[in-house]
Amino acid sequence: MKRFIINTLIASLVFLFAGCQKFLNVEPKDSLSGNNFWQTADDAEGFTRDIYRLLKDAFTTQKAIQLMGEVRGAPIVMTGVPAARGDFYWLARNNVKDVIAAIRQNPGTIWQYWQAYAEWDRMSDWTPFYKVIQEANNLYEKVDIIPDFQQTNPSLYKQYKAEAVFLRCFTYFYLIQIFGDVPHYTEANSSEALERTDHVEVAKKCLADLAAVKDDLPWTTKDPANRAVRAMRGSALGLMVKFNMWLAGFDKVNDREYHEAVDVLGDELYRKGEIEQKAYQLLPLSNIIEVFVGRSKEGLFEIPQIYNYGEASANSRKTFYSQVSGSLFGDQYGSPAAYEPSYLRKIFPEDETDGRVTEWFEPANMYSGGTGFRFWKFFNYANTGGGASNSISTVSINYVFIRYADIILLQAEALEALGREDKAIELLNRIRLRAEAGLYPGSQAYESLAEAIYYERCKELLGEGHYYFDLVRTGKFYDPLYAYYPVTYSQFLDGAWTWPINPKAFNKNPLMTYNSYWN
Repeated sequence: MKRFIINTLIASLVFLFAGCQKFLNVEPKDSLSGNNFWQTADDAEGFTRDIYRLLKDAFTTQKAIQLMGEVRGAPIVMTGVPAARGDFYWLARNNVKDVIAAIRQNPGTIWQYWQAYAEWDRMSDWTPFYKVIQEANNLYEKVDIIPDFQQTNPSLYKQYKAEAVFLRCFTYFYLIQIFGDVPHYTEANSSEALERTDHVEVAKKCLADLAAVKDDLPWTTKDPANRAVRAMRGSALGLMVKFNMWLAGFDKVNDREYHEAVDVLGDELYRKGEIEQKAYQLLPLSNIIEVFVGRSKEGLFEIPQIYNYGEASANSRKTFYSQVSGSLFGDQYGSPAAYEPSYLRKIFPEDETDGRVTEWFEPANMYSGGTGFRFWKFFNYANTGGGASNSISTVSINYVFIRYADIILLQAEALEALGREDKAIELLNRIRLRAEAGLYPGSQAYESLAEAIYYERCKELLGEGHYYFDLVRTGKFYDPLYAYYPVTYSQFLDGAWTWPINPKAFNKNPLMTYNSYWN
């Protein structure tokens, strides 16, 4: 009887297991890496959208990339007691060691964005960035196995592969700006430990990859809701310009080659993108807020914030307002920080007309350096009823990483370096004309065209996270004529411009090394 019961039980289990095998082998819908998933173009679209979600998580949520680009080594003063906002105070003075040593505060005990929300541990953890890179590599490879995709819809097939390359290269661009040399992965599901690749070589490889696919991206998206938040040809051209200008700063032996490439890319963006396709344009200054609300024709690539999804300052860790504008310059109740008055007088001379002064500042307090300072560039009153006196709790502003004005000024910078001053001045004046400012040379208070272009970038891109990265790539970070808190040339060569490598990076990669300056 015992043997009968045991045999019966075994037989029943075998039957049940056999009947369940099909069920157990069914893959969940969110299993995006297996070959069973890659059956239709809809699968590619769903996977691509998920990469953009990962990109958003890596670059915005509890990440202070644009804040770091705007504040580090910058002419920013604290309007109250410096200790009350030690995060900005240390970062502005390039005192990175104190920033990363900060202990996370208990909620309500001290109002410090960096300590309470970003933390050096999160800022320096590049795992989220490599998730984007890994999935972009997967997308590039896996679209090849969708049945008949290449034959039935070749343009869409190529577009997905081009988006994969763009997303990978965009992520690498910010990794090398922050950390310098990084492991360079381009193959799907690679588990191999790689040494850090020289950031110059990473930039060169990304340029080659982008050049091979840029023409497979549309000039603009069919759905206006996707304009600039999905990669377009202008996104790729703009990113290639940025890579070339980064290389021109670090590979000076070949800087002419990079500057020539920037001129070609900038002309393509203008002649084909703006003139022929009418895909891009500089918006009037009175409508500049549309650039930051997002999806405008001036935007080339940005990460969206959606008010209806709760991504407003009330849900503050998700927003550009809270991470950059509000945290740094406050609101109608007061500003924790202000730009150094002497710096603002340098870029916005008091005896020159410039429409950006009245559009973005309260002129009476602009040069005060105190709590009365206001910087309204990113404040979207469309959701608040208008006016500086209204609540700003509903502000919804996109993270704009590449926009047309940025690229125009980089092309002007490249042309000046090539000695083609007439064309450089023409491009500089496109920006100044839109800004309702006097045309160059006019009464410019700068000693050279190169200086005028540099300071035009400072004023046009103020608050957008370019200041520090421009200092680094131009070598001005070790020039006391431009840097408020410079490093020495030897420190720069030793990597003082980088951010320290998080020990987490060593967990799965025995070939990892620290940045020598921070060791």
